[in-house]
Amino acid sequence: MWAEGGTEGTRNGEIRIKEAVALGAKVLATSCPFCLLTFEDAVKISGSADQIVVKDISELVVEAMDSNSNHQIPTPNKLQ
Repeated sequence: MWAEGGTEGTRNGEIRIKEAVALGAKVLATSCPFCLLTFEDAVKISGSADQIVVKDISELVVEAMDSNSNHQIPTPNKLQ
């Protein structure tokens, strides 16, 4: 697994979280498992947990499906 070297300076995840918060983002989505962990740690370290949440894209898909569960998905007409 790739890891950032050294302990000096600001980590890339922290920079990205600060940028997202500055832009007003409430959710930061990723499909990369490593990025998910990096961003979640950065949120904790930066104290931004009340401003932004990090989610995997699959979580957003499930949330969207759940919010639309009252609606029936249209199906194509059967061929005769």
